[in-house]
Amino acid sequence: MNATDPPPMFPSLDSIESVLWPGLALAVFVVTAVLVDVMVLLATRWHILDLPNRRSAHALPTARAGGLPLAMITALASLAVCIRWPGMTTKVLAGCVVPSLVIAVVGFVDDIRPLGALFRLFIQVAVAALVVAVLGPLEALELPGIVRLELGPAAWPLSLLWVVGMMNAFNFMDGSDGMAATGAVVVSAFVVCLGFTGGSPILVLLASFVGAASAGFLVFNWPPARIFMGDVGSAFLGTFLAALALLPGEPVKAAIFVPLAMAAWPYIYDPLLSVLRRLAGGHNPLVPHREFLFHRLVRAGWSHLSVAMLYATLSLSGGLAGRLLLAAGLPPASRLLLAATIVLMAIALTGFAESQFRRRQSRA
Repeated sequence: MNATDPPPMFPSLDSIESVLWPGLALAVFVVTAVLVDVMVLLATRWHILDLPNRRSAHALPTARAGGLPLAMITALASLAVCIRWPGMTTKVLAGCVVPSLVIAVVGFVDDIRPLGALFRLFIQVAVAALVVAVLGPLEALELPGIVRLELGPAAWPLSLLWVVGMMNAFNFMDGSDGMAATGAVVVSAFVVCLGFTGGSPILVLLASFVGAASAGFLVFNWPPARIFMGDVGSAFLGTFLAALALLPGEPVKAAIFVPLAMAAWPYIYDPLLSVLRRLAGGHNPLVPHREFLFHRLVRAGWSHLSVAMLYATLSLSGGLAGRLLLAAGLPPASRLLLAATIVLMAIALTGFAESQFRRRQSRA
């Protein structure tokens, strides 16, 4: 290797490391699946159940808090990264793992005995502040090859909004079988790709672990679900994925942020649209409701599996468009078109969900 060549992604690809890391990700998947199966039995025995009500998308009592094993195993696997790269321990633990676990604990308490919405929001903002303080704010928004917008004084507020927004986005989207877990698997896969693009092995591994744990949980959350993730899992996922977007240093952070957000767009857009609708109608957006687009599709007769696959397909499409933005030599017009596909898909999803819901209502 010449002195000018970039360092390899992993220091010793011809060593045992190239087997150990994929093996650890596989172990995360298997152990999470086993523990979630145990959690189904424990939640049923301890009456940690999600009982159907007028806001529910399910008809039978279902075990919840299944995200607890997901959070625990992801956190434990992340410790291996700290051992391998001790210089990154502060960022990985204090910036990603500990804040996510704090939110998971709050979510677990909320799953058992509901907490006040304002209290939860206060905790979320405090945890988001810790994440941004440790990892650093997003200093710029960049459409690769087109424009770079320096955020300046807005960097901190927008970074806080990103973290708190992702916490709640995945929490809100855990209202249909397989929805949040499938989204986490797809988004994590694209974070892995972006980590390779940005030359960040730590980003690759952490995303692999949270994606593998989500897949392990999905084994028992696949429609029809035997267990729900609950706030303990959904809020953990939102926090962890939000933190991963802030983990790389500049300029990688600014370069991959928009493509990462494009991969997560349906899981961000649906809750955001719902909040805006609630505010416009004079309703409290923090109160649980059934006004999400995915709720409308389920109420229109779509199966939970179909809705989860629709959102996963939209996420996959957005992720591919985001990844192509990073391709070298792509004309600016093509880059703008790729970015515009998110807007077009959002308009199409909204119109389709509303038309399906109105058609079902007119037949009732």
